[in-house]
Amino acid sequence: MLSDPDDITAGCKGYIKCDIAVVGKGDNIKTPHKANETDEDDIEGNLLLPEGVPLERQWARFYVKIYRAEGLPKMNTSIMANVKKAFIGENRDLVDPYVQVVFAGQRGKTSVQKSSYEPIWNEQVVFTEMFPPLCKRIKVQIRDSDKVNDVAIGTHFIDLRKIANDGDKGFLPTMGPAWVNMYGSTRHYTLIDEHQDLNEGLGEGVSFRARLLISVAVEILDTTSTEIVSSTEVQVEPVSNISESATGKIEEFFLFGSFLEATMIDRKIGDKPISFEVTIGNYGNQIDGVSKPTAAKKKKKEGGGESDEEESELIQQNSSEDEADDDGDLVSVSSTPPMKPVITDRNYFHLPYFEKKPCIYIKSWWQDQRRRLYNSNIMDKIADKMEEGLNDVQEVIKTEKAYPERRLRGVLEELSTGCNRFVTLANKDQNQAGRTKLDKERLKSCMREMESMGQQAKLIRSQVKRNTVRDKLKMVQNFLHRLRFLADEPQHSIPDVFVWMMSNNKRVAYARIPSKDILYSIVDEETGKDCGKVKAVFLRLPGKKGFGPAGWTVQAKMEIYLWLGLNKQRKDFLSGLPNGFEENKAPRTSPCLQSVPPVSLVYNMKQVFQLRAHMYQARSLFAADSSGLSDPFARVFFSTHSQVTEVLSETLCPTWDQLLVFEDVELFGEAGELRDDPPIIVVEVYDQDTVGKAEFIGRTFAKPITKMCDEHYGPPRFPPQLEYYQIYRGNSTAGDLLAAFELLQIGQGGRAELPPIDGPTDSERGPILPVPMGIRPILSRYRIEVLFWGLRDLKRVNLALVDRPRVDIECAGRGVQSALIQNYKKNPNFSTLVKWFEVVSRTWSNLDGLSDSERQQILYIKSAKIKCPLTVNCVYFQQT
Repeated sequence: MLSDPDDITAGCKGYIKCDIAVVGKGDNIKTPHKANETDEDDIEGNLLLPEGVPLERQWARFYVKIYRAEGLPKMNTSIMANVKKAFIGENRDLVDPYVQVVFAGQRGKTSVQKSSYEPIWNEQVVFTEMFPPLCKRIKVQIRDSDKVNDVAIGTHFIDLRKIANDGDKGFLPTMGPAWVNMYGSTRHYTLIDEHQDLNEGLGEGVSFRARLLISVAVEILDTTSTEIVSSTEVQVEPVSNISESATGKIEEFFLFGSFLEATMIDRKIGDKPISFEVTIGNYGNQIDGVSKPTAAKKKKKEGGGESDEEESELIQQNSSEDEADDDGDLVSVSSTPPMKPVITDRNYFHLPYFEKKPCIYIKSWWQDQRRRLYNSNIMDKIADKMEEGLNDVQEVIKTEKAYPERRLRGVLEELSTGCNRFVTLANKDQNQAGRTKLDKERLKSCMREMESMGQQAKLIRSQVKRNTVRDKLKMVQNFLHRLRFLADEPQHSIPDVFVWMMSNNKRVAYARIPSKDILYSIVDEETGKDCGKVKAVFLRLPGKKGFGPAGWTVQAKMEIYLWLGLNKQRKDFLSGLPNGFEENKAPRTSPCLQSVPPVSLVYNMKQVFQLRAHMYQARSLFAADSSGLSDPFARVFFSTHSQVTEVLSETLCPTWDQLLVFEDVELFGEAGELRDDPPIIVVEVYDQDTVGKAEFIGRTFAKPITKMCDEHYGPPRFPPQLEYYQIYRGNSTAGDLLAAFELLQIGQGGRAELPPIDGPTDSERGPILPVPMGIRPILSRYRIEVLFWGLRDLKRVNLALVDRPRVDIECAGRGVQSALIQNYKKNPNFSTLVKWFEVVSRTWSNLDGLSDSERQQILYIKSAKIKCPLTVNCVYFQQT
C-alpha cells in the first residue's frame, strides 16, 4: 500500500504488485505463477502485512524523550587535545555527545553538548508513522561529534513488543522515564578501536559505556483534525526537565566477590602475573582512565526527607587494603592481587590460591528498582524449573522409558504452583510496583498472563494421557516461550557485572554476569539464581575474537562467589560460602567503620580426595579431518589437575575404555558440603593432528558422585553408572560422552582404605587402566548388515560435481565401505548391495529368549534410536 509521506491525511494512494523471493546461494529461482489479465486481483487478501496487523492502520506520533546521560568514556585522543592539556592546562571533558534515534527508516538526533561526560539535553525526537508499525525496534545511540567522523559511544535497542500490549486489556507503547544501560567495547580509547562494532550494537558488549535517561510515548493521531501537521518529517523539540526523584529512590548497594579457584588459564598469557577486576557500571574501574566528575552528588538523608542521590564519581582503588573517605564510608577494593600462574599441563595454567581466597567488594549507588528484577527472577526460576522438567520428559520419550505422562503432569503441577506464587507476591507489592506507567501496566499484564497460564496448566494436566503426551508437550513448550518473553525486563536498573582477567595491565578475557542473577532478597523466589552461591564462570575473548574457532577455547575457568544487595542488608553476605574459613581483614582506618569486609578468606579445613574418571566412549563426534573422521582424545580437568586419554585414530565413535586416576586432590571446606555440592569436572575432546596443535572438537561438564571416608562403598550410589553427557562446540552439539566420575575421600588410613580398582587382568595396553568391572558395560558381539541401494541429490563439493562417490559406515569404532560408484551421473546405484561388519557393543537384556529374526529387528530398532549410532560418511574420488 502506498502513502504520501508529505501528507498523511491523504490516505491510501494506491498499491504496488510485485513478487519477492528469498533464495540461498546456488538455489534455483522459481518462476512465479502468471495470472491472466482477466483475473481480478485480491488486493486485501495479498497485502504484505505480518499476522495480526490490520488492513487499515492509523497514523501515530512516537515521542522519544532524551533527558541526560552519565558515565561517558573518554573519546578524544587527538594531538590538539593533548597539546591544549599540556601547554594551556585545559583539562576539559574530551567528548562532545549527542543522541541519534533511528526508527522505521527515519533518523533524528539531539543537539551536541560540547565537552561533557554528563550531558543534559531535555529534548524529544518525534516520529510520525502508521500504527501498529511494521518496524518493531527503536535504535537509540549516543555518538561523539567529531570534525572528521562521528563515533558511536553506545547503542540500545527498544523492543516495542516489550513496552506495549496489543491484547483487549493492552496499552500503547510506553516507557520511562527510566535509565537504560549501554554496553560496548572497553572504555580505554585508542584511535583504532578493534571492538567498535560492539558500540554499534553488534555483538555482546564487554564493558559498561554509559547510561541514558529516556522515555517513550505514542499518541494516535486524528487525521481529520485541522491542527495536525501532515508531514512525516522527523521533528526535534525541547521538553521540560524531570525531577531527580522521578526515576526512583537512590540507594547504596554492596557487591562482594570471592575467587575460590582460577584454572584452565590459556598458556599464551601464563608467563606474566594475573589479576581479576570486577566492575559494576563505572564503579571498580582501575586502569581505563575514566573521567572523574568535579564532585560526588551524594547527599545525606534528613529526617523523612529525600534519600541519597547517586554518587557518580568513579572510585579507583589500586590498593588491596580498605580505606575510608571523609565520612568514614568504606571504599571499594575491586581487584585481586597480581599472582604468577603455575603450570597445570602444557596447555593450561592455574593460580595457586589454595587455602587463601582473594576477595573484592564494591560500593555503588543506583536508583532502587529492585522490584523489576525481583519479578524477572521469579519468572526466570519458574521457567528454569519448567525447562528442566520438559527436558526430562523428552528424554523419557526418547529412551522409551515408562510413564512420560507422569513426569509431564508433574511439570504442569509445578508450573501452576509457580504461577500462583507469582500472583501472590506481586499482589503484596502492587503498591510498590514502580513510578512509571510501564511498571504498573506491565505488572498488571504479567499477573493476568501468569494467572491464565496457571489455569491452563491445570486444565492440560487433567488431559495428559499416554497417547497425548507429545501433543501436550508442544503446548507446554509454548508456555516456556511466553515465560521467557515476560521475564525480560525492558526498563533497566542496576548495570551488569563484568569480571575481567588482567595481564600486564591489559584486559585479556571477560565474563558478563547479569546483576539480577546475583541480587539478594529476603524472599527466596526473588533472589537471583546465583546469589550467594559458588558458580563456575568461563572467561572468553572480547568482540569478534570470542566467536568461531577462537572463541571455542576457554581463556580461564573460575569458581567465584558473588553477592549483590543493599549495603544495609549485607550482614549475611558471607553465608553462602563453603564453611571452614577465617576472615582476613585489613586494619580499620576509621572508627566509624562498624564492619570491614574481608580482603581474603583463609580456609583451615582441607579435604583430600582421589578422583576416578571412567572414560568409556564417545559417539557422533564432529569430523575434524578431510577424510570425514577424527583422531580423538579427551582431556579431563578437575580443580588444578588435568589428565588425557589415549588417541584413537580415524573414528567418530571412539571407545577409550580408560580409567584416569587423579591422586591427592585437595579441596577446601567442610566435608558434608563437598559431598553434596562438589566442584564440576570439565572434559574437552580434541582431534590430534600430526602437524600443529590439536583441534578442538567440543566440551562437556559433569559432577562426580562423592564418597566420604565414613561411607560404605556399595549400592545404590556405588559403583557409579555410566551416563551420557552432551558435548558442545560453541552453541552447537558435537556428540555425546559415555562416562562416570567418582570422588573418593582419603581418610587417615590413606589410599589403602579406598575401594580397589577391579579391571580385566589380560590387558595388553601397558600402563593404561581400563574401566573397572561393575562400571564397564557387559559386551556382546553383533553383526550389522548394510543394504546399499544408491545415492540421490548429491550437492557439489568445492563447486565441482560429484562423479565417483563412496559411502563409509561406522559403528562403535568398526565399519564398512560401500563399492565405488564409477559414474554417478550415468548410474547412481551401487554394484554390490549387501555388506556386513561385526561390532562389540552393550548387551541388550531384552534380546534373551527371542528368535533370530526378532533379535535382528530389535537390534535394528536400537541402532535407529541411537543406542548404538551408525555414522554415515559419503566421500568421493575425482577422476585423474
